[in-house]
Amino acid sequence: MAVTKIWNIRGRAGAPLEYIANPEKTQREYTEEERQALVDVIAYAANEDKTEKLYYTTGINCSVQCARDQFDTTKLRFGKTGGNVAYHAYQSFKPGEVTPDEAHAIGVQLARELWGDRFQMVVATHLDREHLHSHIVINSVSFKDGGKFHDCRDTYKLLRETSDRICREHGLSIVDQPKGRGVSHYVYKLEKAGMPTRYNVARQAIDEAIRLSLTIEEFKSELRTRGYSYRFDPKRKYWTVTPPGWKKPIRIHQLGSNYTRESIERRIYENEPSVRQERLRQNYRIPNHYSLRSRIDHIMGRSGLEKLYLRYCYELGYLPKYRQNPTRLHILLKEDLLKCDQYSEQAKLLSKYHVNTDEDLTSLMEELGSRMRELGCERDELRLVAKRVLPEAEINRARDNVKELTAEIRQLRHDLKTCSVIRERSGHVRENLEIVDRDRQREKER
Repeated sequence: MAVTKIWNIRGRAGAPLEYIANPEKTQREYTEEERQALVDVIAYAANEDKTEKLYYTTGINCSVQCARDQFDTTKLRFGKTGGNVAYHAYQSFKPGEVTPDEAHAIGVQLARELWGDRFQMVVATHLDREHLHSHIVINSVSFKDGGKFHDCRDTYKLLRETSDRICREHGLSIVDQPKGRGVSHYVYKLEKAGMPTRYNVARQAIDEAIRLSLTIEEFKSELRTRGYSYRFDPKRKYWTVTPPGWKKPIRIHQLGSNYTRESIERRIYENEPSVRQERLRQNYRIPNHYSLRSRIDHIMGRSGLEKLYLRYCYELGYLPKYRQNPTRLHILLKEDLLKCDQYSEQAKLLSKYHVNTDEDLTSLMEELGSRMRELGCERDELRLVAKRVLPEAEINRARDNVKELTAEIRQLRHDLKTCSVIRERSGHVRENLEIVDRDRQREKER
C-alpha cells in the first residue's frame, strides 16, 4: 500500500535577499540560507545511514553528488532564481510488502514517468524504518524549457494515480478510497479536542432527525424543526444542510461515511415503526438541562444588558466555568458555543462600564469615540516633539508616551468594536433566551 505526498522547499524564514551586479542585467541569486535548504533536503534524501551507503540513490538527469550545483545551473541558465528552490515528493510502502530493490525501482519509475522528460531529480529510498519509503527531490525549473514546476491539486492527483497504477503492476496493495479530514485543520483540531463545531453539532442534529424519521419527508421536517435548511435535489451531486445562523451550507457527505445520501436513506428505512410513537410522545421535546439554581441570585441581581449577557453565558455553560455538554444543550444555543469567549468578553465590558440599556450603550460608544480622537491628537503632538532637535531624554520620554497612548487607543478601539457587536447581537440573545424560557415553561406544564 503506497502513500504519497509532495511539498515545496524554500529557504529558511527571514533570510535577507542578496543581489549581484551583472554587466548586462541584474539577476537575483539564492541566498546561502536558501542554497543550504536545498543542500539539506538532498543530503537528507541521500543519507548514507538510510540508503545503504548510497546504493539506493539515483540521479535522474543529474548526478547525485553534484545535484545542487546542477540545479542552480539550470535556474541561472533560464534566469529563474526566485521562489521555491525545489520540490520534495514522498512514496511510502506498507511494512513487509516490498524489498529495498523493488521499492527503489518503483520510486525511480514513478519519477521518470511523471517528470523525467523535463526536470532534474534525486531519488533515494530509505531503509531505516519498518515501512520502506522513497524521497524524490525535484528541481523547481525545467532543464528542457525553463518552465517552473507547477505544484497543485492536479499534480498531487497525478502523483497518487501514477503511484497506484505502478503498484498494481507490481502486485502491491493501494489505498482504494483515500479520505482526508474533509474540514479545515483548525476545525479538525477543535473536533479532536472535543470542542463543539458546526460540523459535530450538525452531525448530532442529523442523527436526532434520522432517529425520529421513517421517511425522507419526515427527516426533512425534523431538520426544519431544528432550524436547519437543506437542499436534497436528486439532480445535485451532493446533499447539503445549512445550520441556523449560518450562510454557508455543509455537504453532508463530508461529515463522515454515515452521512452520505445512501447511508442516511438506509438508516431511515431501517428504523422500526415504533419510532413514530416515540416521535409523537416526545412532541419535539427538548431536554431540560439547566435550572439556573446556582448563581441565580447573582445573575438576577443585575439588570438590563449586563444581566442579559451574564444569563446567556450561563446558558452556554461558560459560567461559572466552561463545563457544557453540547449534546444536551438547547438546539438554538448550539451554534453559539463557538462564540463563548466573545459573549464572555461582551459581558465583561458591560460590567466594566455599567451599561444597562441600549441608550447607555450608544452613549458609551460616543464617549469611546471622543476619547479616541482626543488621544489621537495628543499622540500626533508627541510625535512631532519626538522629531524635533531636543535632548535625547526628552525625545525618549515623548516616544514612551506615544507607545502608551497607542496602547490605550488600541484598547478603546477594541472596546468600541465590542460595543458595535453587542448592539448587533443583543436582539439575537434576547430572542434565543425567550424561546428557551418558553420551551421550559411548556415542559413544566406537561
